[in-house]
Amino acid sequence: MNLMLMILVLVSSTSLSTTQRNLIRHVEERLLAPCCYRQSIALHGSDIAEQMREEVTDMVAEGESEEEIVRHYRSLYGDSILIVPDGVTGRILFDFPIVASVLALLVVTAIARRMLGASPKQSPPVADGIDKLLCERIEREIGEEF
Repeated sequence: MNLMLMILVLVSSTSLSTTQRNLIRHVEERLLAPCCYRQSIALHGSDIAEQMREEVTDMVAEGESEEEIVRHYRSLYGDSILIVPDGVTGRILFDFPIVASVLALLVVTAIARRMLGASPKQSPPVADGIDKLLCERIEREIGEEF
């Protein structure tokens, strides 16, 4: 039985156009194997992934579009079947790391500028009317530059 299905798939896949084969591959890479939700059906070796690959090939051969095929599997398994969620969730998943990286870079740059821009400790200017000798005596006694 499996041999018969494999032969049928091989025969049907050879009659598909390059565009159809590319579409099949693209759809297979968008869908997760529902047995573990860890790998696309294009790569997963489970029975259900194999069955889904055959179904996708048949759907493409029948002329269904990518969105129709994805909609079919979403109706069966929900949004968890998609590797990259559609809509707002998908945008957040892709945009958040970029925004977070830019913000982190800005913070690190501000900290580095502040650290590099800090000048060495300067002695305060000597007030008018204080004798230079007095300043030297104070510096000797407290051990710091006045």
